[in-house]
Amino acid sequence: MTDANDEPIINDDIREHPATETEPLLARRPSNLSQASSLPRHLTTRHAFAILITLQIGSGVFASPAQIDSNVPSPGASLLVWALGGLLSWAGAASFAELGAAMPINGGMQEYLRHVYGDTMAFMMAWIYIMAAKPSAMAIQSIVIAESIGSIASFSSPDLDPTLLRLVAAGALILIVMLNSVNTKLTMRLSESFTGIKISTVCLVVLGGLIAVIAYLVNPKSSLSGAPDWHERNWFETRSTVSGSGTVDWTTMGTWERYGHFAAALYGGLWAYDGWDNANLVASEIRDPGKALPRAIKYAMVVVLSSYELVNVSYYILLPWDAISSNNAVAVTAAARVFGHWAGICITMLIALSCCGSITGNVFTIGRLIIAASHRNYLPSFLATRGIPASTQRHADPVAAPRTSSDSKSASVIDAPIYANILTLFVTLAYVFFGELRALLTFTGMATWVFYVSTVLGLLILRRREPQLDRPYKPTVLLPILFVVVGVLMIVRTAIFAPPQSILLAVLMVVGAAISKLRRRAAYV
Repeated sequence: MTDANDEPIINDDIREHPATETEPLLARRPSNLSQASSLPRHLTTRHAFAILITLQIGSGVFASPAQIDSNVPSPGASLLVWALGGLLSWAGAASFAELGAAMPINGGMQEYLRHVYGDTMAFMMAWIYIMAAKPSAMAIQSIVIAESIGSIASFSSPDLDPTLLRLVAAGALILIVMLNSVNTKLTMRLSESFTGIKISTVCLVVLGGLIAVIAYLVNPKSSLSGAPDWHERNWFETRSTVSGSGTVDWTTMGTWERYGHFAAALYGGLWAYDGWDNANLVASEIRDPGKALPRAIKYAMVVVLSSYELVNVSYYILLPWDAISSNNAVAVTAAARVFGHWAGICITMLIALSCCGSITGNVFTIGRLIIAASHRNYLPSFLATRGIPASTQRHADPVAAPRTSSDSKSASVIDAPIYANILTLFVTLAYVFFGELRALLTFTGMATWVFYVSTVLGLLILRRREPQLDRPYKPTVLLPILFVVVGVLMIVRTAIFAPPQSILLAVLMVVGAAISKLRRRAAYV
């Protein structure tokens, strides 16, 4: 019997006879695509929900409010941006759910892009995600963990040694990757635990805002009633904000400049919501993906969108409005200001744990993406190895006793993609130590949205090109159209206002296309 750890993520027919640039994947796959993967289906709706929550609720909701508030004229406008970002992400998630239910193959976007556009597009997506987008996101999360630990150790001093911070970030990253390199069951347990921590953190911030409102109603002069702005000022009143090192005067601003600021605000919100696509990366491991995947995405988006709105309302209740746009740690500041020093430390610890959860989810999903890329020969095949290779587990004695069923069971305890996790670790460490995170954030955001829009556009193409494809879940066509239109506007805005990152992305895509062509040419020599 074939060891489960050595079974391919896609069927042998697809792996041994790769499609050409124009040959559709469906032409040679089984009629029941859900059988195209031989990985065990041990993930449920609950697991997919936990993956999405652990990836989406991270440092974004605690760090993005400053970027959003500084680029909108009022708190009311800020809340509208958060709602728009959530709805846009939901439209994208619903579109991805259709693709994941129709083509439940591990690899997510990589496989969808390959099926619609060909091998080169899929290679470029896998290359940029594995070597840039995912590792840089985990590097940001690791540094937030380090800053949280540093702020606990020296809560009153904002001056922390940058080198020490990076070392702490690296240590935290190594520990989390090691924990996620044991087996899938442990990773799922960690993911579910971090989901509870993330939701608890959000609930505590919302509870703080609710306490402030109740305290004001009982005694308007209470020290627990938060800042006075929330009950003294109009929530949609235009006021000046701080963006970068300057003050934004909204009363004299032109339409084009306003568009730039609103786009920057929306980008901050979309970054906070990012991660909604990751359940598709493990679609072939989900039981009944046609029902479970859309359900998990729906539940996760409801929780995340509601949480983000309520958290930001609480920020505007607890803090002076003029202080939010210049504060990158609004949750910690709000808790410490209203409820005292120890409340700030408590929130700081919870934020650090939330970031640990985000890294856990990213390690899990990027491992599956690397496996899928390896089976497509985009990366060396050994990176697809799950668990400890059998050769390293066998006894040195050449006359070893035959392996029993219990031996096989113990040998398969470690089923995580070890080599994929090692690659992820080293690439992410490079970003931790050498990356300029602010510029990198803009770059990776634009890179991911190029592929998001391309994938959802591919969904529209598939609806016309392959109407016979079995689609257990099919949302209204207005959702993918809305997503593509707004996504294109976001990409164009970023390309105009951030030319260095745009040029870098263009260069990487050209290089990726060239490498893909050379790789395919070498395969046929």
